[in-house]
Amino acid sequence: MNRSVPSLTHPALWQSLAALVRIGLHRFWQQALPMDSGLPGLLLDEARELLPAGQPQQWEALLDSVQRNWPPRQGALAQLIHDQDLDLPAALLLTLLGEVERSHLISLVVSELHAPDRQPRPTVHLACAWLESLFGRGVISPLSLQESPLVTSRLVRLESDQPLPLKTLRLQPGYWAVLLEQTRGWPQCTLLDDAKPDLLPARLRPQLEMIAELLRDDGDSTRERAGLRARGLILRGYPNSGRRHVAHAIAKRLGCEAVLIPVEMWQQDPALALACRYGRCLPVLEPTLGPGEVWRPGPLPASVPVLILLGSDGAVESPGLLELVLPLPDESQRRRLWQTALHDGAPNPDETLAAHCAQHALLSGPAIAKLGASALLLARCQDAPVAFHHVIQARRQLGAERLRLLAQPVESQIDPGAIVLPPLVTQELERLLDRARLRESLWEGLGTTLMQTRTSGLRALFTGESGTGKTLAASYVASRLGAPLYRVDLSAVMNKYIGESEKNLSALLDMAAASDVVLLFDEADSLFGRRTEGKETGERFANMLTHFLLTRIENHPGIVILTSNNRERIDAAFTRRLDLIVEFPQPGFDERLRLWRSHLGDRGPGEEVYRLLASYCTFAGGQLRNVVLTAAACAGPGPIRCSHLLTGLGAEYRKIGRDLPAKLNQLTTLEPADQAEPRRPAREPARLPEDTYS
Repeated sequence: MNRSVPSLTHPALWQSLAALVRIGLHRFWQQALPMDSGLPGLLLDEARELLPAGQPQQWEALLDSVQRNWPPRQGALAQLIHDQDLDLPAALLLTLLGEVERSHLISLVVSELHAPDRQPRPTVHLACAWLESLFGRGVISPLSLQESPLVTSRLVRLESDQPLPLKTLRLQPGYWAVLLEQTRGWPQCTLLDDAKPDLLPARLRPQLEMIAELLRDDGDSTRERAGLRARGLILRGYPNSGRRHVAHAIAKRLGCEAVLIPVEMWQQDPALALACRYGRCLPVLEPTLGPGEVWRPGPLPASVPVLILLGSDGAVESPGLLELVLPLPDESQRRRLWQTALHDGAPNPDETLAAHCAQHALLSGPAIAKLGASALLLARCQDAPVAFHHVIQARRQLGAERLRLLAQPVESQIDPGAIVLPPLVTQELERLLDRARLRESLWEGLGTTLMQTRTSGLRALFTGESGTGKTLAASYVASRLGAPLYRVDLSAVMNKYIGESEKNLSALLDMAAASDVVLLFDEADSLFGRRTEGKETGERFANMLTHFLLTRIENHPGIVILTSNNRERIDAAFTRRLDLIVEFPQPGFDERLRLWRSHLGDRGPGEEVYRLLASYCTFAGGQLRNVVLTAAACAGPGPIRCSHLLTGLGAEYRKIGRDLPAKLNQLTTLEPADQAEPRRPAREPARLPEDTYS
């Protein structure tokens, strides 16, 4: 081989091989169909157009020119020829299969040569006959073609169930486009070219170069044997956490493009790995795995690293894989990201708003960028400067379409004056709010033993009888934090099929963590109830589900609030894992008085009536609400009178199977004879001990 002659480069390599294919088909046509000379002339015309000026156009001269420069050295096609150690006949066969997909004329010629079958792609018999006519007998046979690197690598496929000589040879058009460097992707695949590295956690960026170095293939197999090179990377993170941005950043450091490939497509087509290598693409796979599930991708290619994106669950069984858990930006970086995202062109951006958002929401860079754009749009629609309530509104929309599949949003915003609770409960809620605001920085400066259990998660249990304000308090906490609140829909989460409930709960918690929402498990004892010693199959699976929930909630990085009418029903193992337990007692006189005032508002009959009701009616807030709504329905748009309240009270007492307390009949004496006259202050009724109420 004459090494002094400059080697062929792309596109000169493809032009020479494509011209040889056309001239070779012309020669074969003249041997097979010498009386028909319609199409062969067109083949020669195409060959002349492909070859540059000064390039030989006769078969022998052009073949000698290509052979003297063999093997080629540059370009994707040349790299394939080098890797697979292809000789010129094999390279010409590959070019023929590619040009059949690209050139209508060549597909017509191949179809005519197959007459009377009219097969537009060459069969094994035709390919062997064509190459033997050009290079002599013994250059290739059907059996040797079957063992060719082109076929064993699955780049070229043998199709149909016919005998081997009648099988069709096929090269996917997308792969030929890759080898000609005319495309960077394939159908059904997504090119990850819109990533923004600035959104990635700052502490992660120094690691990217090291990861890229471990994934880089420099042709030295000893590196992998010595553990200095990895076959791929498992990247874990929540939805919208920036995993694809990391894939893009690593691909850039490897000098290629990141391409998201469907898992089924990757498993069914082994040649995709070759296409990624020659197309300079980094394959990114995103299998959907639930708790306890294992994905076995088979042997990963040595020629190209693979990135596998996972959530918090599942595992990949394959040797030579690194694993990285994607962290969140720290508070200082989140502040800068918010400031950039909320910048609306003002000369002095509101740093206080950015700091407030950074403290209240533990979100990824991509989530902050999306929320900032949405908040700015909401502010512009209202022709107002962007404010915190715009961010809150935008947060309700973030990931809502997926969260709604398993949970229901609670839209109500509770002001401090709208919630009436005993002082001790109010203090406990303030402790919960303080802990929630400091859940990221609370650990700073504490001991090493405590740091081993560091987590940003917060778990609280609200217990008390029905109607005492547990769910309302959860809405109040979420409102104070500026976070969306989602009530878990148990009917959507629970599934009769084994393992599906765990998958649903895992997906719910991952989505909640991605948007940093507050999750409310109402009537939590149905999910977190005590485990039994039963040996029945149903009881065993119920115990397994409870154990999974205990572990998963403990590791959840967000805020979870559970409510229960009886704390004794909650599994003791979970009680130990709770950060706070708040008891909601039945309201006392002062709380009931405030509840009547806040519920009746400006339409109520007055303070004297409220005191009588607070003294003798021991309803909790939920029952009191029903009384007021019934009274309001009786009153219509006008003032609510004592008679209306008596109607509501009677209805609510009948619901619980009790008679109206006799003292409440005094309401009729407090009804003014003329509603137009102002009421006169009356003597305050005596307050009786709580246990004497009847």
